[in-house]
Amino acid sequence: MQTQQLRYFLEVAKTKNITIAARNLYISQPSLSQQIINLEKELEIPLLIRHSKSVTLTDAGEQFALHAMRIINSMEQLSELMQRHNLLEEGTLRIGMLFIGGYVNLFQILKDYRLHYPGMDYRLTIDGSAALLNQLLNRSIHASFLIGSENQLKAHEELYYQKVMDDYYVAAISTQNPLSRRELLTIEDLRGESIIMPAPSSAFRRRLDQLFARAGFEPRILCETSQTDLVSQLTRQNFGIGFFSCTIARALQSRDLAVVPLEQTLYRTIYYATLKELLDYPSIRSFTEFVKDYPLSHL
Repeated sequence: MQTQQLRYFLEVAKTKNITIAARNLYISQPSLSQQIINLEKELEIPLLIRHSKSVTLTDAGEQFALHAMRIINSMEQLSELMQRHNLLEEGTLRIGMLFIGGYVNLFQILKDYRLHYPGMDYRLTIDGSAALLNQLLNRSIHASFLIGSENQLKAHEELYYQKVMDDYYVAAISTQNPLSRRELLTIEDLRGESIIMPAPSSAFRRRLDQLFARAGFEPRILCETSQTDLVSQLTRQNFGIGFFSCTIARALQSRDLAVVPLEQTLYRTIYYATLKELLDYPSIRSFTEFVKDYPLSHL
């Protein structure tokens, strides 16, 4: 049974005349008659009582017409829904967002995208990079912003990814500390200072450990944390010297907290990633292209 047969039958049921129905459907009368006969043979039950110049529906025909109309209406609604999805007037985007998303202004990308497609719904999963990558690979989210390296992402052949921005690290120092007046800070300058080190699991921590090892001394560690608010509070109260990415530091800089660049360039790269297989979906393809073309000056 084909959708076309349902439409043909409904037109016959509406006009009660095969000749008129054929004219309305722009097909020949014999062709329409044969389609109805084929439908009755397939169902193994008569649907029409044929008169010389008209037809009436059998009881089975009445029931068939009722259900056929529901099927056609449902299919038209489904087609309309799919068109809205294709035009990005409807649908849900599940996006992974970093804890630091607000500090580095990644939410601005979503805000601007929503202006273009206000009919879309958005569900955000906010977490660290490792957890977000796992959720992306497990198909729990459609796309995500991640901190990582190209080699790390390249290891997953199913991923499409692109760089969003490089975020450079700086030292955060209380204005009570004389080092806050330096224009540039070296690792040697940190000898003897209390240091608020990033969590051992962070990539930045591993790079800092390497720098201290090359300088030939172990840092005097006050605590180990990557929680931005905690590092900010401790540095403001002059408990120690901490480290922030440049974008976070700009947001937190104040009269009691100075930001001093590091002589050794350290940075992290923020990527946008999705699955290659999802790029066939209009919403994912559209959002991916939007992120790709988004001007960094807006971040």
